[in-house]
Order: sequence, then C-alpha cells, then structure tokens
Amino acid sequence: MAAVVVVLGSESVVVTPYARRAAGQLAHADFGWLVPALVSEMVSMMMFARLQRHALGAGGLRVRMGSAAATVFAANAVGATLPGGSLVALTYRTRRMRLWGASVVQIGFAHAATGVLSAIALALLAGAGHLLTGDSSRLLFVAAQVGVICTLTGAALALVHHPGTLRRPVRALFRLTRRLRRSAVQQMSADRLLDELAAMHPSSGFWWRGLGLAVANWSADFMCLLTVCQAVGARPSLSTTLFAYLAGMAAVSAIPLLPAGIGTMDAAVVLTLHHGGVPTSTAAAADLLYRMITPGLVSVAGWALLVRERRRSARSRSAHVSGDATHTGAASSLTATQPRLEEGRLDPTGSAQAVASPEEGPERLLRSP
Repeated sequence: MAAVVVVLGSESVVVTPYARRAAGQLAHADFGWLVPALVSEMVSMMMFARLQRHALGAGGLRVRMGSAAATVFAANAVGATLPGGSLVALTYRTRRMRLWGASVVQIGFAHAATGVLSAIALALLAGAGHLLTGDSSRLLFVAAQVGVICTLTGAALALVHHPGTLRRPVRALFRLTRRLRRSAVQQMSADRLLDELAAMHPSSGFWWRGLGLAVANWSADFMCLLTVCQAVGARPSLSTTLFAYLAGMAAVSAIPLLPAGIGTMDAAVVLTLHHGGVPTSTAAAADLLYRMITPGLVSVAGWALLVRERRRSARSRSAHVSGDATHTGAASSLTATQPRLEEGRLDPTGSAQAVASPEEGPERLLRSP
C-alpha cells in the first residue's frame, strides 16, 4: 500500500501541469463525439457481461443478462475507486457468482476462460495493429503468443479431464498442508472438485463464440478512445491509436493493485500518442476525456447499481425479519389460546362457546349458541 501511495504521489506531481493544459483544451472539444464514445463504452461493458454469462453457462448455470451487466458495472466501479484495483473487482464478481449459486469449479472455470479468451483477443488486436503498419515480421510473434496460450489451455483441459492423474498429487498436498480432524472431509472435497472439473466439456463452439465476445469487448473500448481523440481535435492514425490503447491495457495489467491503472495507463496512452505525432497537451486531453467516460461515468453507474442492490437486499432482510416476527407472534398467540379452548371459554374465532364435557349430554350442546 505504501508503494501505491508513493507512485500516486509522484505521478500527481509530474502530471499536474499537463492535466491543467489538457483541461483547458477540453473547453474547445467537439462534444458531439461524446455520443458515439458513450455508446462504444456501453457496448464494451455489455460484451464483457455476455462473455462472463457465456462462461458460466458452460457449467450449466443460467444468469439473467440484467444481473450479469449490473455485476460488471459494479465490479468496474469498486475496482476503479478502491485500493486493490482489478483484484478487488475480481473478488466482487466471485462473490456475486456465489450468490447466483455457482460452484467453486464453475467460478474458477469462468474466470479462467474469460482471462484466456481476453488475452487471445488482445493479441489479435495487436496483430491487426501490425498489419495496419505493414510490419508483417511482428505477426509471427503474435502468432506465437496465441499458440502458446492455446497450447497451455488445451493441456490444462486435457489434464483435468483425467482426474486420476491429479488425484494422488492433490491428496498428497492435502496431507501435507492439512493435518486436522477434518482432513478426511477435505480430501473428499478435493476428490469432488476434481470430478466436477472432469465433467466440464466446453465445445469448440463455446470457445469461438467466447472469442468473438472478447474481441467485441476490446474493440468497442478501443473505439471509445478513438472517438475521444476525434473530439479533442487529435487526428492520429488508426494504428497509433490502437497501439496507444494496447500500451494502456498492458500498463494496467503490469500493476493490478492500482485502481483503474491510474497514472500508469495514462502515461502509456499519452506517450504513445505523442510518439505518433499528437501534441502532448492534445494527447493528455484525449486521455482525460477517455478516463472521464471510463472509469468515470462507468463507475458512477456502477456505484448507483451497487447502492440500489444493497438497499434492495436490506429491504428483503427487513421483510424477512418482520415475517419471522409475525409468525412467532401468531404462534405465541395460538399457544396462549389453546388452553382456553380446552377450558371451553373460546373457540378458534375468539368468541364465547360451550364445549362438551364428559358429564354433559347432547341437550346442552344443542342449547349452546
């Protein structure tokens, strides 16, 4: 945490003069470009929500699109505003999946599949950038990256589909690290975990559709950056903007504890745009406007959804407690009334009523009101 504070403090000192000039240049921006920028970012968020929903569906869990989208917005909000960055967002999404009824295996597979598909999609965007610049020599490196990711993913899937190979090492690990009274239960949990993993059989169509969603997610976010560059009067080439975007995403991944990669991503985007011929103040204005949209407006929407969800949960708990209190009160009243019924003073409706006793004949019952 101390390192994060030092980094943010140093960046604030260095970036403040550029931020002031960028803010002044925003006054002359063409805000008509904001509409397509906002639409692009909305599409990006929805594509990521669909990707996570698609990954959970591979394990048989069906999630409503509205819930998935709200979770993505809220996770983006907490990850962009709280210390911990993307790790906090990952934790929040995991908790939401648990509330949806997802098992540990389903959650782990969803995170792993989302990460793999997003990495491949980002590599494909890098390959597109090299194609735009005519640098075909770098395509071999991109192809090697994609090949390594696919090979490792295939090897991992092949390994989990043979749980007998993993069962002995996992049991040895549990014996080594857990020597408690519940060790047998924990070993059974490990066996069940391996069996559930072996039951996961995503089809090739799952991977292709997921890759399409991941590419759409990154592409729409990139279009947001490209659009805000037009808004501030910057006219970088398509390849320059794409490489600026990729540099920013790499900076975010390099230091995941920083909220929204603040500082590192901005420096990467501004420097790459400047290297492509955009003046520093204009590049900073484009980055500032982009960050106002994401994580700015996206975080506002995410926190609003999060507060609404918390209030709804609080009302649900309050109603549940009230229902329990009412049920308890009714049960107590019934318990108190029961002896009186047996004594013949009240019927279940609470009115005076005579009840037959062994000594009384049928005539008394007929005369009773």
